[in-house]
Amino acid sequence: MDRISKSVGPTSVSDLNGVSVAGPAVKSGPGCATALAGTLREAGVRYVFGHPGGEVLDVIDAVEQAGIQFVLNGHESAAAFMAGAIGRLTGSPGVCLSTLGPGACNLVLGVGNALLDRDPLLALSASIGSERDSTHTKQNLRLNDLFAPISKWSVSLNGVRTGETILSALDVARRAPRGPVFVSMSSGVAALADSPDGAYREPPPFASGDADTAAIVRRLKSARRPVAVIGVALDLSRDAFAVRRFLAETNLPFAVLPQAKGIADEYSERFLGTVCAGADDRIVMLIEQSDCLLGIGFDPVESAQDWHLSVPVCSVANSPQAFGRYQPVAESVGNVSQMLSEMLPQCRESGWTEAEIREVRGSAEQALCPPAPSTAAGLSPFHVIRTLRQILPEEAIVSADVGAHKMAISQLWRAPLPGSFLVSNGLSAMGYGVPAAMTASLLYPERPVVGVIGDGGFGMMVQELETARRLGIHPLFVVFCDRALAIVKIAQRARRIPHVGVDFAAVDWVRVAEGFGANAIAPGSLCELRSALEQWLHSRQLTVLAVPIDPDLYEGLSY
Repeated sequence: MDRISKSVGPTSVSDLNGVSVAGPAVKSGPGCATALAGTLREAGVRYVFGHPGGEVLDVIDAVEQAGIQFVLNGHESAAAFMAGAIGRLTGSPGVCLSTLGPGACNLVLGVGNALLDRDPLLALSASIGSERDSTHTKQNLRLNDLFAPISKWSVSLNGVRTGETILSALDVARRAPRGPVFVSMSSGVAALADSPDGAYREPPPFASGDADTAAIVRRLKSARRPVAVIGVALDLSRDAFAVRRFLAETNLPFAVLPQAKGIADEYSERFLGTVCAGADDRIVMLIEQSDCLLGIGFDPVESAQDWHLSVPVCSVANSPQAFGRYQPVAESVGNVSQMLSEMLPQCRESGWTEAEIREVRGSAEQALCPPAPSTAAGLSPFHVIRTLRQILPEEAIVSADVGAHKMAISQLWRAPLPGSFLVSNGLSAMGYGVPAAMTASLLYPERPVVGVIGDGGFGMMVQELETARRLGIHPLFVVFCDRALAIVKIAQRARRIPHVGVDFAAVDWVRVAEGFGANAIAPGSLCELRSALEQWLHSRQLTVLAVPIDPDLYEGLSY
């Protein structure tokens, strides 16, 4: 518990780095775009990420006039990922913007990611105006219908009470379970005078539940072998102290899910490891032997396995978590810190032995460790990750993209602080790692920020190196260059299917990165990797480490 204080991090955008959000006065005029921008500014929004089109020029101008920085991204999906990462790190919705048609379609990946990764997000898009809707089909998509299934609320602005609608949208995005809201507005409406009177677009009702811990306490008291699993259905900064205190004083063995890494004390002797990551077989086996699984913020959106269906789960979370066959035997919904504090005096220590927990914790590392740290084909992913953990300081923030390396680092990485490990796991979207690292570097310029990316995912987002350079931020991107979609190859091998559609030609990522103005190195050994990491920590410039990886040295992974 000495690694974390009660004030873990910023609770609002305006708290970040002590930077005031005050800017130039909003330009005069009652236009809807101005009302939208002014409302965002008053809510503490500092950045809008996006890619412009003629239909959103009034909005971009109003945003800049309001003192909010419009950040041009190379692709709208990167803009949505960056806005989602703002939401995850601060608790306040990040904002992204696109034009209509293809621009809006490109937001879909990041909006879907925000929905299943529980990130508060406001996605803004242009749309065909009602005056053209019945006469033009070019770029005319029913965008609100498109986004409705992947957002908590999909609403079209009509020039009436714009500020109130945007405030409602922000509230919907941040209310548990957190997620995205999609708002469309035609260029005609953006330039209209906003009307204070007229029909108000009512937001959807919120899910609710009872904060009743009595049934959970009774089950924990009668349990002989309880286990806790920590997830994202809680407040990242507010609840971390209470979670650590509860686990320390009850001595419950606990596992974490990838997106919850850093909330609990992963250096505790009661830490089992990360479930739904690489080599988690023994962790799952121990969970299935439990007679009471305490889900502290556990959200089944992160689990592709069945362990939460086979044991009785007691859920303490910020929103109801029942889904399909998953029905907790007892559930308490509300402020997780308060509920854990109520439960703590009534809970006793569990019956697990130190040897059982130690054996489970060590099994994952043993399964992931290959017989050699390198071959002529490249380095071992295990040893690269271990070197990163040895060299990087505790305050470092790490983002992981999706692929075989994500499975390994989610298990091997000990995250000492909340918000220090960023990963897409609910949706598991390739391309997330680069924009997430850029966002963390933008918000916390004084902290080391490292993105761990496969060469497949890096190729999807390499354009954003230009964005990072333009913003003057200095993340380090460690690219695992295994020239393949390694996790898919593992699945093919397990099913005895030929390796088709998974290998690609080697790319000289050093020359590519240098072409974007980044520093770039291709360390060929663990010694060279250590030297490059230490050099980056000392000089702090935008850097790409293109690390050759032998994909045959991935051990302990399954698809």
